[in-house]
Amino acid sequence: MRVCHRIASVCLLALVVLVPGLAGASEEIDLLTKLLLAVGVSGREEAVRDTILANLPDWAKKGSKTDAVGNLSVTIGTGAPSVLYVAHMDEIGYLVTNIRDDGMIQVQKVGGFYDWQYEGQVVLIHAAAGPVSGVVVMPSTHLRRDQPEKPAEFGVDNVLIDTGTQSRKETEALGVALLDPITVRKSVTKLAGTRLAARSMDDRFGCAALLALARRLKPSEVKGTLTIAWSVQEEVGLRGAEALAETFSPDMVVAVDSFVTSDSPVESHRLANAPLGAGPMIRALDTSHIAPITTVRSLMSFAKAKGLALGYGATMGGNDGSVFHSPKSRVLPLSIPIRYSHSAIETIDTKDQIGLVSLLDAMVNDTSWIK
Repeated sequence: MRVCHRIASVCLLALVVLVPGLAGASEEIDLLTKLLLAVGVSGREEAVRDTILANLPDWAKKGSKTDAVGNLSVTIGTGAPSVLYVAHMDEIGYLVTNIRDDGMIQVQKVGGFYDWQYEGQVVLIHAAAGPVSGVVVMPSTHLRRDQPEKPAEFGVDNVLIDTGTQSRKETEALGVALLDPITVRKSVTKLAGTRLAARSMDDRFGCAALLALARRLKPSEVKGTLTIAWSVQEEVGLRGAEALAETFSPDMVVAVDSFVTSDSPVESHRLANAPLGAGPMIRALDTSHIAPITTVRSLMSFAKAKGLALGYGATMGGNDGSVFHSPKSRVLPLSIPIRYSHSAIETIDTKDQIGLVSLLDAMVNDTSWIK
């Protein structure tokens, strides 16, 4: 059963910069690439926040606030409607929890992912003085020929990181310390056409879209009250959004987060069958939230009238907007489709990203869709 419905699309130009092998210019993808290359494992989002702050326009920098948990927000305008747009800065990964006497590093998982993705991979420990390279150990094939190909489930307890040292003292001398974040090496890979793959596409695409929106805005033309927020610790329980919900009580919350799509050769199309490249999506139903159907239909009609691509559908996972549910606030999550979620190869179509920014810009400048 197909759960996604599509309306009119427009021709969108997607040229990527900062990625080897690409020419051209697109501010939306330039900003996305910068944010993808920043590291922000849940609870350690400072590099992502600094990158956003560095690229905000002057009016937004001056009005920006960082709260006690690390959320970044900018509010402009007054009166109704009051709308908050939010995307989360954090990504999945590991944190250092122990350095053994033999120098090996043990870890704790942050967020949901398959640990076996890391086995035999090169990783970076993001220490205070700079990144330290390591490898996640794995058995040698030649010494395991008499055993099954996969002798046991690989989980976080099996993760050991070898930095080349032979003692705790040597590992600590590299600058490695408890709670340092660990990720695979960051890279952004251009695929055929307008496809792009990278670690932490979820939710750096959302952060980049809101950053691009802020750069387009003319504060004097904003209708009502507008808040743009970048949250922390979404991957470990929407903790940053919960803090925002204690501060803000808007009429409408638009959470910009990934639509995990089954548009992939390894997934069933029964759920979340949203094709890459057809435009942004309303995340109308997920594990944490059911969007108000009146608002879904209103935004679909709005997009059609503006000649902008938009679809809607059902997927899995939660989103920051769900913690804002109240008698006052409605929630409408916006997304783009992402393949291979919570992996090092999360893949999008850059046409969707550019379409999302155009849609957000239209929504801010014309609030008639809020119903």
